[in-house]
Amino acid sequence: MATGLIIFFIVIGLLFLLIEILVTPGIILGVIGLGFISYGVYQTYQHFGSTIGNWVLIGSGFVTVTVVLVALKAGVWTRVASKDVISSKARKDAVTYAQVGDQGKTLSALRPSGTGFLNGKKVEVNSEGEAIEAGTEIEVIRIEQNKIYIKRIS
Repeated sequence: MATGLIIFFIVIGLLFLLIEILVTPGIILGVIGLGFISYGVYQTYQHFGSTIGNWVLIGSGFVTVTVVLVALKAGVWTRVASKDVISSKARKDAVTYAQVGDQGKTLSALRPSGTGFLNGKKVEVNSEGEAIEAGTEIEVIRIEQNKIYIKRIS
């Protein structure tokens, strides 16, 4: 009975590690997996003594490292990772398209940020917290830290 439980804990721990590597981000499942493996090794020491415990410790450590390395070498990351490339750049000069007092209209809904049309240019604009629907007439009230803040024109 003890042998089956020990094997169960070590196998469940390895499965948690694989799920951590292949599926979920973070470290929670990996820590849980290592906990299961550690508990299985601990139980081996308790039931079978230090000689068998040392062999199980070395074996489970070797298997754990091997599973992680095989998963990484097999290209797991290339199957899981996004292949999209971001080709755009942050526009540091966007605020040069607008001055305080300029008027325009929203191209998208602002909740509280979105896209506006000011001085013939499409720029990112921010309201002061209120939601503004697309197509609403707006006015620039301030420009701060490379952000254009607007208000609705009544």
